[in-house]
Amino acid sequence: MKDQKLNEFFQEFYVEKNSEEKVIDLHIHTNYSDGFINCRALEKYLKDKSYLVAVTDHNAIAGNILLRKMGVNVVPGIELGCVDGFEMLVYFKTEDDLIYFYKSFIEPNKNRYRMSKTHQDIHYYLRALENFKCYKSIPHIAGLAQKNFLKNKDYIYNVIARVDAIEIHNHALPNFRNKIAKDVQERYGKEVTFGSDAHFMEELIKFSKVVNHLEKSNLFEDYSTKLKLISWLGKKHFSYGLKGILEK
Repeated sequence: MKDQKLNEFFQEFYVEKNSEEKVIDLHIHTNYSDGFINCRALEKYLKDKSYLVAVTDHNAIAGNILLRKMGVNVVPGIELGCVDGFEMLVYFKTEDDLIYFYKSFIEPNKNRYRMSKTHQDIHYYLRALENFKCYKSIPHIAGLAQKNFLKNKDYIYNVIARVDAIEIHNHALPNFRNKIAKDVQERYGKEVTFGSDAHFMEELIKFSKVVNHLEKSNLFEDYSTKLKLISWLGKKHFSYGLKGILEK
């Protein structure tokens, strides 16, 4: 990914330090949604490195806001989820815009039983985002099961026409699926984003090492991590749904 040029939209969020290692990751989940990455641990990891990172929690912004309060210049971002399971990464220029968008369009539409869904569709959000200075990217466009938007969403090409970028590398996916995403990005002349889609610190660190060519992907290790993730994610999403039922 080092040879992939990101849009200048992200330039002001890049933090240069006296370090050979750079952390470039625009898709990270903290423990404020379905991730298990503690903000203090992320701050400590980035402390001595150059970095450009975005915390994109599912329909949540508390982790992003906390990190910015801690002095970490994360891109104000969110992974918004739609009623049918479609997801989109949205990056804002300012924290104020992120908060306003969240309070106006996400919070009132939250699904109390499904963490990664709201009660609105992607067209609702695309219309709302026309009023913001933001950057929109479709993640894991050829992902697994319901996250394979190319196969599962008959309106996908309409959405492609209205976003800025396609996520061409999602480290949670096998290479052949990322190759499909790259082909779509090139065919439709879109810009690029890429990220670990990390839910654990070990995933984030692994992706950073791969980006910096310090380590190669290990298929066995990657799948072992995914098995762990599936187990922990199931527990977290179950707890979220149970909380929604009890609060009804």
